[in-house]
Amino acid sequence: MAFQSCGTGKPYGPIFATGDVVGALLNRTTKTISFVKNGIDLGVAFRNVDEERLYPSVGLRTPDEEVLANFGGSSFKCDISSLESDALQCIQDQVQQTQVSLAVKDGNPMGMLLFDYLVHEGHWDTANRVAEDILLGRVEVSQEDKQDVELRRQVQEHLLAGQIPEAMATIEQAAPGTLDSHPRVKFQLQCQQFVEMVRIKDDKGAVVFGRSTLSTASKTSADHELLQDALSLIAYDEPQSSPQGYLLAESYKMDLAATVNAAILKQKGRWSESRLERLLKQLKVTAQQLQSIGEPSAGLLDLQKLLTDQGLRS
Repeated sequence: MAFQSCGTGKPYGPIFATGDVVGALLNRTTKTISFVKNGIDLGVAFRNVDEERLYPSVGLRTPDEEVLANFGGSSFKCDISSLESDALQCIQDQVQQTQVSLAVKDGNPMGMLLFDYLVHEGHWDTANRVAEDILLGRVEVSQEDKQDVELRRQVQEHLLAGQIPEAMATIEQAAPGTLDSHPRVKFQLQCQQFVEMVRIKDDKGAVVFGRSTLSTASKTSADHELLQDALSLIAYDEPQSSPQGYLLAESYKMDLAATVNAAILKQKGRWSESRLERLLKQLKVTAQQLQSIGEPSAGLLDLQKLLTDQGLRS
């Protein structure tokens, strides 16, 4: 029998006997309590369980009866991972079935998100195909967009090739005034020019450049720290193996290229990320906020895994 806030119970499940292992499962997302006997789910016993605090209790009828309680100190008899997977699938099904009003002028917000992302990343051919096949020719890749991304791509190529003066010239071509408006970025590029001289063993040129340019360009504490790391490279026979060798790593140049790209876009009054990327970030923040206030579904949902399974990465 199952008793819920009353003295009259209702039939529920089989009887329990000596040696049986009984488990209780509180599902906050569905507001239900179920029981498991020897690893077998007996189904929902109580519904609409919305009390914030619940206390476990066991009723005994015969003298000298004993029970052993397990609150997670050892493995459970039932398959918890399977129960979690089922609960997660229910949440995902609810999300998929939710109807959302998308009243926008272009009529296809998902198509526009995809188109914007492809243009932002410079995938012209694919963007044009999306514009034709999905958006039915309502939009197209503009010549200005093509030129903008092409110049930013050239900046990245110059940076990765160690061609810092060429990169700085292309930055000004892409968005005039970027370096003056972003002195920190300019200094990072100047330091990288010094690093590239060290890379090719041009110690004499590096020293001259350091004295003539870097010594007067450093303005902030962050600049001073970066400058010290860069200058110390010249003291090592194998600078790549030094504590400051990170400045010679490909990953560092990639990060610098991303920083430069963001500065160019900001100078042009544009976002450094596509609408789709911003939407995914907002989704992550929303999920974190729901978890922080104790929303059960948000606590169970693995957003990163869900996005990965759907072919997206945040």
